[in-house]
Amino acid sequence: MATPLPVPSWTVTSVLERSYTLARDNFTAFFTVAVIFGAVSLVVSILSLGLLAGLVGLVCGVATSICLTWGTLQAIAGRKPEWEPMLRQVQGPRFGWMLLTGAIQYFVVAVSAIVVIGPLFLIPLWAVTIPAMMVERTDVGGAFNRSMDLTAGRRLPILGAFLLWFVIFGIGAIVLVTLLGHGALGSLVMWIYGALAGIVLHTLPAIFYVLLREEKEGVTAGQIAAAL
Repeated sequence: MATPLPVPSWTVTSVLERSYTLARDNFTAFFTVAVIFGAVSLVVSILSLGLLAGLVGLVCGVATSICLTWGTLQAIAGRKPEWEPMLRQVQGPRFGWMLLTGAIQYFVVAVSAIVVIGPLFLIPLWAVTIPAMMVERTDVGGAFNRSMDLTAGRRLPILGAFLLWFVIFGIGAIVLVTLLGHGALGSLVMWIYGALAGIVLHTLPAIFYVLLREEKEGVTAGQIAAAL
């Protein structure tokens, strides 16, 4: 019989506070990266390119996550990430593999929403695939397996953190749409709001990766960042 894990030293609330603090303290760099990728997605969407627009949006979303994950890991280790080094992660030798991993993850989670319960299972299960591949240089299958191993026993609070931010930002989006409508101003504000929400949400995989490795393996944030 497996030994149950002890009560974690972190809580859902502490993770939410940490993600907000990281986004706030590194706002300029994080927001710049999010806006650059968001602008590409917005332009393609305005051009009404159908399926291509959706594909570009998916790629830009994953690329944003990869760059902000790198920046978050640096910040957790006490370094000050700048937007240019974060953006240069797209030139990294493993960027293509991380992009493929993230695209598979995002697509499967989105499709699983058809059965409603799917995302509630998959989001915490695959919460740390990208940081695992980035730090440990795994292959695609190894990244998913590593995430499943690290999140075992901690998936409910991980899900809670993601859901709480989704609910908070979702309520904010509803208020903005109600006040501004779907016109040009409303669309612009929602684009900026989406980038703001993204710089908070995209810190979560890196935060959980560091917390889980510290808890289960005794690895420090500095050691994790050094592997980058």
